[in-house]
Amino acid sequence: MRSRHRYRVRARHAQHARRPGLPIRQDVHGVTLNHARRGEGEPLLLIHGIGGEWRSWDPVMDRLAAERDVVAIDMPGFGASPPLATGLPPGARALAEAVAEFVRAEVSAGPIDVGGHSLGGWTALELAKLGVARRVTAVAPAGFWTRAEAAYGRMTLRWTAWIVRHAPGLLSRGYERPSTRALLASGQFGHPRRVDPDDLRRMGDALRGASGWDDTLRATTRGRFSGGAQVQVPVTILWGTRDRLLLPRQAARAEAEVPGAELIRLDGAGHFAHWDEPESVIGALLAPG
Repeated sequence: MRSRHRYRVRARHAQHARRPGLPIRQDVHGVTLNHARRGEGEPLLLIHGIGGEWRSWDPVMDRLAAERDVVAIDMPGFGASPPLATGLPPGARALAEAVAEFVRAEVSAGPIDVGGHSLGGWTALELAKLGVARRVTAVAPAGFWTRAEAAYGRMTLRWTAWIVRHAPGLLSRGYERPSTRALLASGQFGHPRRVDPDDLRRMGDALRGASGWDDTLRATTRGRFSGGAQVQVPVTILWGTRDRLLLPRQAARAEAEVPGAELIRLDGAGHFAHWDEPESVIGALLAPG
């Protein structure tokens, strides 16, 4: 059953240090949804994972914007978007309902293509169930875990958050040495030496500043994805073979639980497959529906 909470949207503009004029902030029933928008053409919505922000899509966004009207959001409680003000636990369904109202008000009245990473992938599948997505590309979507795997993911993310919050200086110095960077970032990336230290610092800043981190982590890892038969749109799932957060064996469950889904395994990629193998992810996002 759809939530009875409704979302009224009005726009206001904000400045961003790296990209003047971006992002744009939308007030959605007391929550400001921050997003960046680039390019022209058919709309393509991008949704980051837990602890992230819209710039999680930096490695692929400009290429996508050469062909599409790309809208990358900060989900409620992350980036520059405050948490949900509805009183609902911020699980994937509640997040999807807020994003759905934003899309209908500001992007398109009809269904659009949606790409999501991790929690964003789960949210994208929920958008398909809500009739907002006409096609979903999900990179390592969350929600296909066993109870033990959910506990492992929750523990891993809490440990990561503790380090980021309490030892930022140590991490920042460690990122400068390729060998140390490989050790520190191997849990997220299949090729951590390739990642720019400044990008890792920015990711740490985003996680440290995420007001919805604890509540969202708790709400999402207590449940799992269900209702795959309600997803009546084309779905492509990409999963790195070196994903150490959402383990690669979860990919087969995702393929089985979403009828008709296409599964693409990305050899050597980690959890952030759109950083490790951007060309493969771009190809999937731009593939004809």
